[in-house]
Amino acid sequence: MFAVLALIAGVTIARGVADSRAQAHAEALRSCQSAQSKYATTVTTYTATMKAARELGKTPSDDVANTKLLDTLNDLAGTNDSSVIGLDLNALNESQCSGSAGTDDLNTLAGSFNDAITPMFKRTGEVQYAADNVKASIEDQKSVNVRTRLSYLISIAQTVLDVSAGKVDESLRTTLSGAIDTATALQKTNNLTAESTKDAMADLQSATDAVRDAMPLDCRLNKCVALTFDDGPDKTNTPKVLDVLNKAGVPATFFVQGQNITGSNVDLLKRTAAEGHEIGSMSWSHTQLHALSAGDLKTSLDKTSDAIENAIGSRPTLLRAPDGAWSDAVLSQAKADGMSLVLWNIDSQDWKSRDADATVKQVVDTTLSGSIVDLHDTYGSTAKAIPRIVKQLQDQGYHFVTVSKLLEGGARPGEIYYSAGDSDAYAGGVLADR
Repeated sequence: MFAVLALIAGVTIARGVADSRAQAHAEALRSCQSAQSKYATTVTTYTATMKAARELGKTPSDDVANTKLLDTLNDLAGTNDSSVIGLDLNALNESQCSGSAGTDDLNTLAGSFNDAITPMFKRTGEVQYAADNVKASIEDQKSVNVRTRLSYLISIAQTVLDVSAGKVDESLRTTLSGAIDTATALQKTNNLTAESTKDAMADLQSATDAVRDAMPLDCRLNKCVALTFDDGPDKTNTPKVLDVLNKAGVPATFFVQGQNITGSNVDLLKRTAAEGHEIGSMSWSHTQLHALSAGDLKTSLDKTSDAIENAIGSRPTLLRAPDGAWSDAVLSQAKADGMSLVLWNIDSQDWKSRDADATVKQVVDTTLSGSIVDLHDTYGSTAKAIPRIVKQLQDQGYHFVTVSKLLEGGARPGEIYYSAGDSDAYAGGVLADR
C-alpha cells in the first residue's frame, strides 16, 4: 500500500515538474515573440532612418548653409551598426523564436532583441535629429541662393538701366526702374524662397531683356568675343579668311606686318578695312619687340603705321607684339604712338596644328565672354575652321566684334589687354615664346 502511494506521489511530482517546465517554455516563447515583434518594428524604423540619412549625407556641401551639420550627420550615419548597438543586427534579423528551441535559448534570444531595441531607438532619434538639422540647413542655403540670385539680377538690371540712358525708349527704362525697386524691397525681407520671389524675378528679367534688346550691342551686357588674325596680309589665305567672315557677317581685327603691305596686298588691306574689319599693327616683321633697341623699335612701329595709313587712310590704335613678347619699353613706345597693346587669352594654336578640326575644338572649348582669340590669316586650315567656330559660338549666344568694340571705352594707349576687363595682367614681364 505504501509503495502504491509513493508511486502515485512520484507521478504527480513528475507531472508538476513537466507542467512547470512547459509553462516556463511557453512564457519564454511568448516573451521572445513579443520582444521580436517590438524589435521588428524598431529595426524597420531604424533601417529606413539610416538609409535616408546616408542618402541625405551625399548632399553637396555647397547646398548646405552649415557644412558642420552635414559632417555630423555623416559621422552618425556612417558608424557601423554593431559598434553602436553592440549586437550583430544581421544575425538578429535572421533569428526566429521557434517553439522547438529550448527555454534558455528563447530567453537569451528575447534578451538580445530587447538589448538591441534601446540603442537602436536612441540612435534613430540622434540620426533623425541630425538629418532634420541638415534639411533645415539646406532650406537656409536655398534662401541664400535665392537672395544671391535676386541680388545678381538686380545688379545686372541696374547696369542695364545706367548704360541705356538716351539709347532706348524711356518707357522701357521706367518699367525697368520699377522692377528694380520692387526686387530691391523684396530683397530686404526675411525668409526668401523661390516661390516668393518668382514673380519679381520674372518681371525684373523681362524688363531687363526688353531694355537690353532695344539697345545697340553693348559688350558689357552681352557675351562678346573678338577674333583676331596675325601676320598678314597674305595674298593666298587672307582672301579666303575675308570671304568666310563676309559670308558669316562677322567682323574681326587683323594685325598686319608692315613688310607685307606691298603690291597687291595694299588693295587686299583696303578690302579688309572696307568690309568692316579693324586693322592693327603687328610691327614691321615677326621680330620680338622687346629685343630691339629703342631706335629700332620706334622705326619698326612708325614704318608699319605709315604703311597702314597710306593704304587705308588712318593710323592704327592697336598693337600686337610678335609672339606676345613685350617689355616696359614696348609699352612706352606704344603709348607715345597712341596705341594699346593687345594680346590674347585664347590661343587657337592654329600655328601649331595646321588642322581645321583641332583649331575649331581649341577655340570653342576655351572661349569665354570677353575673350580675344588669336588666329592667323596665313593658314588655309584657319579659313576652313572659321565657319564652324562662328556657328558653334553663335549657338552659345556669342556676338562677334572687333577688339575696339570689345574694349569699348576701356582701351588706353600704353596699356596691355588680354581680354575684356583684363589689363596689365603681366605688367613688366615677357610672355613665354610660342
